Amino acid sequence: MDDRNETQNDSMRTTLQGLIADCEALLGQLGEQGSRRYRDTVSSFDRQLQQARDGLDDLQYSAMRRARTTIRRADTYVHDNPWRTSAGAAATGILVGALIAFLMTRK
Repeated sequence: MDDRNETQNDSMRTTLQGLIADCEALLGQLGEQGSRRYRDTVSSFDRQLQQARDGLDDLQYSAMRRARTTIRRADTYVHDNPWRTSAGAAATGILVGALIAFLMTRK
């Protein structure tokens, strides 16, 4: 009977060792696959981040170009119409001053 128990124990031991080896192999594959997925995700994130940076750079360049164009147009208008511009600035100053005086005397 001892021979039979030893044979069963050896069989169970062999089965458990095979099961443990299979589990270790599966964990190793999952680790490799997880690390590959992590690298892929990081790579994808880097690519998206670079695209966002490029988009922001394009937006900044476009905004700067529009601002420069608007400034040039305003400068040209002021040079072409100095009296009209001066009158507009004076009128705006008078209105702002009157509004401030009204608000201060309102108390």
